[in-house]
Amino acid sequence: MDGGMARWAHGAVGRVTTWPDPDAYVLLDGVLVRALPEVPGLLPGAAAEVRLDPATGRLCARPAAAREPA
Repeated sequence: MDGGMARWAHGAVGRVTTWPDPDAYVLLDGVLVRALPEVPGLLPGAAAEVRLDPATGRLCARPAAAREPA
């Protein structure tokens, strides 16, 4: 994945679609991105936030924080 796609995905929230160890695939705005789960238990359908890990240069997925209704 080039730096542009990783920067685009950083901070986006999507849904986990599948998780062939050790990666999870997260659907973001119609684009499927591969990310490394930060915590176990990100099941398909779970909301996940994708972040760029500056140390590894990889995208990581973590459970999305609950948001207040608008």
